[in-house]
Amino acid sequence: MGNPYVDDTGRTVVAVTRCRDSLKDDLARLLADLGDLEALMTPGDRILIKPNINSHHDAPAAVDPEFLTTFIDLLLDRGYRDLAVAEASGRGWAPTSEVFRKKGLGPLLEQRDVPLFNLDEMDWIPVQTGGSYLPTVHIPAILEDYDRLVFMPNMKTHGNTGFTLSIKLAMGFTPQDDRALFHDTLVAGAIADLARVVRPDLVIVDGRTAFIDGGPDFGTRVEPGVLLASGDPVACDIEAVRILLQHGAGPHIGTGDPLETETIRQMGSTVPGRVTVRWS
Repeated sequence: MGNPYVDDTGRTVVAVTRCRDSLKDDLARLLADLGDLEALMTPGDRILIKPNINSHHDAPAAVDPEFLTTFIDLLLDRGYRDLAVAEASGRGWAPTSEVFRKKGLGPLLEQRDVPLFNLDEMDWIPVQTGGSYLPTVHIPAILEDYDRLVFMPNMKTHGNTGFTLSIKLAMGFTPQDDRALFHDTLVAGAIADLARVVRPDLVIVDGRTAFIDGGPDFGTRVEPGVLLASGDPVACDIEAVRILLQHGAGPHIGTGDPLETETIRQMGSTVPGRVTVRWS
């Protein structure tokens, strides 16, 4: 299934919501502006959610548990029942089990009868990316068991890659032993190659808070007060980077134009020619 979130002229849609109500109401408004969940999934679909749980630190360093559970509650309210969450922490904070414990995610998901998969303990399958920077990589075998993949990144800069949003979030879907491969080559190019084989159906970015320097764990914290969503991770990242730039992140990201950042340049063939941004 292709990206269903396009406007009447065929332009890719990125929805941006200014947070002004309850988080659940803000998320519902965001998805309505995008085109709503029913355009993408049915209640019978198996839905795998990948938040940013690279470390145990508070948002925007890693997922705000309320952000994750509120989205899950919204799905449950609409009849989506076959849900799961999966992640592997960053190498500097491993093991993932300890990160999960410190974040307190296990009990929250158990209350909702939603499995939490520790990818450190799961099976992996090798895949060919078709790219030149990361020709082969391992991805979780459980991806084959799900119909829809949802990414839930935080909005922040990154000390190595300039920014880390939905494109880079896919690194959490690689085993710890493969992470070194990204640093043995051009990191941005390797991330772009990974995106050839791990592509979310829906991206929801928590931009209520953000880092405009440093990252991924510590940095100067600002409060853009927004949520973003799209069916195209590249389009969503471009708009999120624009917001970071507006809040003073330019020198750290290394450019005044998000279309010129290295990761997005490597993914140039998938960048939409035309994007409609819907603010509410």
